[in-house]
Amino acid sequence: MGASWAELIILAAAVWLIARLLEPLRRLIERALLRLLAPERADIIDAVIMQVNKKRKE
Repeated sequence: MGASWAELIILAAAVWLIARLLEPLRRLIERALLRLLAPERADIIDAVIMQVNKKRKE
């Protein structure tokens, strides 16, 4: 069972490392896809989706 846990930890570390290494490429890939899909909206590239807190007015 110890080897299974060690393998799982090594696999998780490898996935995390690959994700960290590919993070700079994510923005470039997103930009290329946005320009390909909607070239007329190429100026809206670095938009961030933020949660809006809506409160009821009483």
